[in-house]
Amino acid sequence: MRHDGADLVLTRRLARVLGEPHAGADGRHRDEPSPFTDGDLVGAVSAVCVVERLRPDCGEPGVSAIHKAAVEGPAAVNSLGLLGDQQADRAHHGGLDKALYVMDAAEARHWAGVLAPERELAAGNLGENMLIEPSASGGVDDVEIGAVLSIGPAGGAGEPAEEGRGILVRVTGVRNPCPTFARGLGRGDWVEVFSERARVGVYLSVLRDGSVAAGDEVRLVSNPGHRVTCHRWFAHHDPRDAQAMLASEAFGNLRLAAFTRKYVTAAADEQVG
Repeated sequence: MRHDGADLVLTRRLARVLGEPHAGADGRHRDEPSPFTDGDLVGAVSAVCVVERLRPDCGEPGVSAIHKAAVEGPAAVNSLGLLGDQQADRAHHGGLDKALYVMDAAEARHWAGVLAPERELAAGNLGENMLIEPSASGGVDDVEIGAVLSIGPAGGAGEPAEEGRGILVRVTGVRNPCPTFARGLGRGDWVEVFSERARVGVYLSVLRDGSVAAGDEVRLVSNPGHRVTCHRWFAHHDPRDAQAMLASEAFGNLRLAAFTRKYVTAAADEQVG
């Protein structure tokens, strides 16, 4: 394969496409609520990652920043994400609503097994800024869209345990696996393969600056209360869930990020089944 992936034959360009019924999902949830309530432990940070190198990519920017690597010690975070990180395709990645992309560490281990032995997978190689080891109740994909989380040293309970440490974030939506991701892994079927488990990781906006490090706790501060988790939304794109999120926003309990709202709005009037 060419270094920029131009000769890779993609079987699908995006996992979820506007205008397709239920955007490629099955359209019917099974009423899976979030297992977390306010104050619950969602997990613990196992790695914090920033861009390691830019790789040639045949996409419009010409390069990709998807290959990231773990850093040592506390890493500073501001409203645009981790200091030292970057995004090549600013039209679809980064910005205030996609300041951080985090993944369940158990999912990363699963994909490492899928890709071995052809490809060795280290922390950050799936484009994630943080890996979060799940709690006994569930992982980061099991929080509601719009949930507010604290990430910081144990015992913080939503407040900094020490000066400058810990951040407050909002879950803004889910990853939509794309051609850049497929080219980065060198698999034309990667969009479908990665999406099949419907645990694609989540984007965060930063509500309070600070720093994060491996070992930090991730706790739920508050839920919007619409019951639609990140996993449930990606798996189903159920019109009933779309309507619940729009109602939650109308009542002031949820702020839908623009990149999420367009899919929510599109799904709200679809016929189920």
